Amino acid sequence: MRFRIICLLGLLILGLSAQAQQVFRITGDFSVKSKNDSLGSLTVGSFFFDKNESKLVYRIRFPREQLWVFADTAIYRFEGDSLIDRNRGIAIAEFSIFNLALNNDLSNYGLEGSIYSLDKVEKDQGMVISTWLPPKILDDTFGKVMVSTKGKLLNGIVFFNSEGDILRKQIFTEYQNFEGLMFPVEIVDIFFRDDKKIYQKTTYRNIVINEKSNQNLYQFELPAER
Repeated sequence: MRFRIICLLGLLILGLSAQAQQVFRITGDFSVKSKNDSLGSLTVGSFFFDKNESKLVYRIRFPREQLWVFADTAIYRFEGDSLIDRNRGIAIAEFSIFNLALNNDLSNYGLEGSIYSLDKVEKDQGMVISTWLPPKILDDTFGKVMVSTKGKLLNGIVFFNSEGDILRKQIFTEYQNFEGLMFPVEIVDIFFRDDKKIYQKTTYRNIVINEKSNQNLYQFELPAER
């Protein structure tokens, strides 16, 4: 009897430990292939993201060695130890696929709890399709967003402009399980620009969860004057 109680307590402790194990960091390799009509490009490197640091770091190996750091609404590009440029943009790290996945927000693409509101939900061919609308005060600037899930995993997303034209389609074609984290390892993007389509395929591999090394990249120190 005592042995059974000890075993049950051991299993309970193991279960609580597993629940307490939080996924906070993700790293891996990536490649991005883009094609616009007859022109194509390839970018290859590694990425490093820790949701507690709120920085996204890309270490580019090809076409040229660079380090890209996304922090707040700024993008920094380094070559060696030199900062070559800095630009302002949206909070890319916060809305990156890495942050969404680590915070379990990928299935709704982070739209739940955002400025967008859920308009309707439909079912079609085994998929659940939800339509999200921007607030009325911004509907002349932003368009609706349609999100499809299949088996509770994000399958695709379509972005529209305020006039109802498609700006971008994103298709999540393959997922893999990394220590309980379902992460899309292949994503196809289609961008619509001036009656032209730009195709982009992103592939992730060698994914590592909660890596203990590369602290200098996860906690990358940016220039004092930001």
